[in-house]
Amino acid sequence: MTRFLPVVVLLVLLLPVLGFAPGSQTDAREAERTASLVPELAGFADRPTVEPSAEYDLNRDVWRVALVERASGSTVGRVEVVDDTRETRNVEVSPEAETLVYPELSEADAIKVATALPEVRRELLEHPPYTTHAEYAEGEWTVHFEVEEKGSIGGLPLGDTGRKEISRVGIDDATWQPTYVWTGDQVGWHMARGDYGAYGKQANYWYVWGTLALFFAAAFWRTDKLLSLRNLDVVALLGFLVSHNFFREGDSFWAVVLWYPPLLYLFGRTLLMGLGYGERVEKTSNLPTAVLFVLAALASGFVLALNLDSRVIDVGYAGVVGADRILDGTLPYGNMPSDVGTGDTYGPLNYLIYVPFNLIFGFSGQWDFLPAAHGATVFAFVVGAAALLIAGWRYAGPKGAAALFFAWAVFPYTLYSTNNNTNDVIVAAIMAIGLATATLPVGRGAAIAAGFATKLFPLVLAPLWLLHDGVGKRGRILDFVLGGVGVVLLSFWVLALDGDPIGAAKLFYEKTLAFQGERETPWTIFTQMPQLAPLQGPLEFGAIILAFVVAVFPRKRTVRRLAAFSAALIIAFQLTFNYWFYPYVIWFAPFVFLALLVETNTKTALDGSSEEKTLAKESDQDGSRGDLADGAEEPGPK
Repeated sequence: MTRFLPVVVLLVLLLPVLGFAPGSQTDAREAERTASLVPELAGFADRPTVEPSAEYDLNRDVWRVALVERASGSTVGRVEVVDDTRETRNVEVSPEAETLVYPELSEADAIKVATALPEVRRELLEHPPYTTHAEYAEGEWTVHFEVEEKGSIGGLPLGDTGRKEISRVGIDDATWQPTYVWTGDQVGWHMARGDYGAYGKQANYWYVWGTLALFFAAAFWRTDKLLSLRNLDVVALLGFLVSHNFFREGDSFWAVVLWYPPLLYLFGRTLLMGLGYGERVEKTSNLPTAVLFVLAALASGFVLALNLDSRVIDVGYAGVVGADRILDGTLPYGNMPSDVGTGDTYGPLNYLIYVPFNLIFGFSGQWDFLPAAHGATVFAFVVGAAALLIAGWRYAGPKGAAALFFAWAVFPYTLYSTNNNTNDVIVAAIMAIGLATATLPVGRGAAIAAGFATKLFPLVLAPLWLLHDGVGKRGRILDFVLGGVGVVLLSFWVLALDGDPIGAAKLFYEKTLAFQGERETPWTIFTQMPQLAPLQGPLEFGAIILAFVVAVFPRKRTVRRLAAFSAALIIAFQLTFNYWFYPYVIWFAPFVFLALLVETNTKTALDGSSEEKTLAKESDQDGSRGDLADGAEEPGPK
């Protein structure tokens, strides 16, 4: 027997080859192919997104094959394939197989179409190796391109994974055509996508902003002196429209780069004017006073009418939500809903301003039409117009009043702000009130405090406005402080709502000043051109130093210089911001309008300083006494 043992061992080893060992004789791919040929399932198997999946049942020696529609994850059919004979049995067709919507494209096809797009290919060339995946919903494929890369600039960070989505493409399943193509910042930032009308709605239509710009230029353009500072001023004020066109097209790089030239010009122009260079304004407007008033009234009606059909962006929504929290006795900070999670980055007065409008119009708790936000915007627009009208009348008479009222109503970025229903028009109105009361220290202090309690940035004007009447005027400095403290007390009581004012103050700082300082966005030249990033810190420091320098130098103080320096300081800080947006133009607009557009008038506080008036008065009195002492006749009728 021993001589047959090697033969027996050899036969045992050959059993798997000869097909007698337990296990599958057919591989998974052959089983899937066999299942796809079953007449009842063949029609479904031919669909691009239907894929077979085979699993071997060792006990029964059969392959269980399921046909799955990958886009929906639904199983459309099942069948068993006998391993040895490849016979099929137990064929099942899912009840939903006939009603299911089957895409015309497969996931792989959708990815191929998206990858072939020039915009996507350009974006992929700028990044390391990428991965893709796609999902199908309602007749459209969404294709995602992801890379191993950190940071929120140039894409959408995917949590804490260290990955970022750098491109997203929608592919119409029926036509194989792209419905949208987002690359870079467009993926993570809705406002970078160039959705026409998404921000500002009708304010984006060329025949709307173009008409307003034309009227603005017609009123203030020097036709008699083309090469004049006035005309450069008008070009700069309307120059933001060039950048804005790229923003509407979804080109964030050029949009950012091109809003700096007008900002830099206006900064230099107003700073020099505050120092006394180029401060003489020869002419207010080409149009008669009555015409300016009529056009301003018509433009105001137009702006307010468009607001009825405008949308409220997140800033206005946050104002309404914050007011609702206050009415409920809850601190707004740290208690914002998820759809406006960073809406608590403003001062408490911002939310208090919305309270009466919430009481009048109510709040549904949803981000809907938000009539309270519209009401606050309309109120702020009217207050701003009235304040500038009063300021113009006080400092330059009827013509100045008409010019400032007209500029406010016709300037394209007033409409852009109101049509977004942001709080930018609110803080601009507060600044306009500050201009109207600029000769009153209490008014200046209250305006700066109110601006800070609304949108923080007016704090940079505090040294300038505090010392406007001179360093040694202690009584006026005290009046300024009293005005500011009064507004602070009327605003910041909100921090005591939760019973922990110290903790609330810390939370306020974290949500506002700290958040704004750490914010990373594509809306600054320091992220669009990273090589300039090292300059941001020194420039911020320089802006702070400038705020204190212009508070004491030069010695001559007029309302025009106050307005010019105020505009220069606001723009200086905007130049260093991590985030800038077109409604921010309206922050400094009231100051620029008064400084650059109103004719020189030394008879009022506009261009006549209080010190000069006092000296002139004393000189006249001394001269009169001297003449009489020399025996001169006292003037009067003989």
